[in-house]
Amino acid sequence: MRFPVLGLWLGLMGLLAACGSDSAGSQTKEPLRLTVNLPPAYLGEAYTAAFTADGGIRPYKYSFDGTLPKGLTYADGRISGTPQEKGSFDLTVTVEDGNLSSRVQKTTLTVAETPPPQLEQVFPLAESADPFVYLMRVRNREARGFQMQLALKDLQPTLESLKTPEGLLTVSRYNPETHLLDLDAVFVTPKKDLEVLRLTLTPDKKLRPSFGSTNPLLAFYDKNGALVAGNPQIDRAPSQGKYTYADLQAIAKNWGRKLAPGQGTPAPAQPPAASAPAAPGEPTSAAQETTQAEGPSAPVQPEGSGESAQAPPAGAPASPQNSAQGQQNQPPQGQTPSPQPGQNPSPQPAQAAPQKLEGDLNGDGVVDQKDLDLLRSSYAWASVSGIKLAQA
Repeated sequence: MRFPVLGLWLGLMGLLAACGSDSAGSQTKEPLRLTVNLPPAYLGEAYTAAFTADGGIRPYKYSFDGTLPKGLTYADGRISGTPQEKGSFDLTVTVEDGNLSSRVQKTTLTVAETPPPQLEQVFPLAESADPFVYLMRVRNREARGFQMQLALKDLQPTLESLKTPEGLLTVSRYNPETHLLDLDAVFVTPKKDLEVLRLTLTPDKKLRPSFGSTNPLLAFYDKNGALVAGNPQIDRAPSQGKYTYADLQAIAKNWGRKLAPGQGTPAPAQPPAASAPAAPGEPTSAAQETTQAEGPSAPVQPEGSGESAQAPPAGAPASPQNSAQGQQNQPPQGQTPSPQPGQNPSPQPAQAAPQKLEGDLNGDGVVDQKDLDLLRSSYAWASVSGIKLAQA
């Protein structure tokens, strides 16, 4: 009976030893591998990329040689930040595992100009003479706004159906003679991957609607409100209106904001400041000359008198005449002396100028729909036939 039990025990120990051997060997069975995949980075756009390793024995330790572009930093196998210079940057990445095995890989990080947002248009898939809904979406990159001109050849728009999302402030017009729809738009906060326009169009004849690569003519503004490089710059020179795209940007920037009570109160008019006496050798103004000639400090001599009045010597008793004059010039007790002719009143402390919100076109202390309506009523539209490409 002892031999079967002993055999069973020895078999169990051998199985456990084999399992332990397989477990230990499984960590070294796969060789250490390093994967470095750095997607392109773009100026002014947040960036992150990580190095990955597998196989070998954990933990992994990463390091790299090379120079990162300004705005990017490296920590714990990850590059992150917002690049501030473009170009190609060569890097050498190294990973070491717990068994001191290592792998090295060379790579290049490219930083380029930020590409513009992309426009997606939705049309019917078949020919039709029935009304259909035309859609526009902004994709891939955040935009603060855009200007566009859409040529609607053989299509009649139902202007009442024009819809834009909440938070997109727009000014639009349609010229039925040229069949051109103009639209200027600014987001209250930058957006991407969003439907920006929905409009019902009716074909003049049976057709399959589609627009060419340059229709609509579109200029995007990046998340900071600057025209995206390479976009057509739509110059709308002032014609009849007062306000421009910059005013629309200002309204969107402060949309919904208002001044605190008292911040918009006009400051009271300030009295003229006292004139300082001219320094020796400097010319005096006519007003200063008049004040100096007519002021009470300039004694008037009797006509025909060739002697000037002399001041009493220091310590001499005042004459009765001078005492009487001094008493007459003293104001009653408790009253403030009034300024004499030729004297300037005391300057008052300056008060801060009233504040005004940028985009508050009607001056009521709040930027809201009233300001947008005022802008729409006097917007400076003009032809966009003279467009030019913005320099990269």
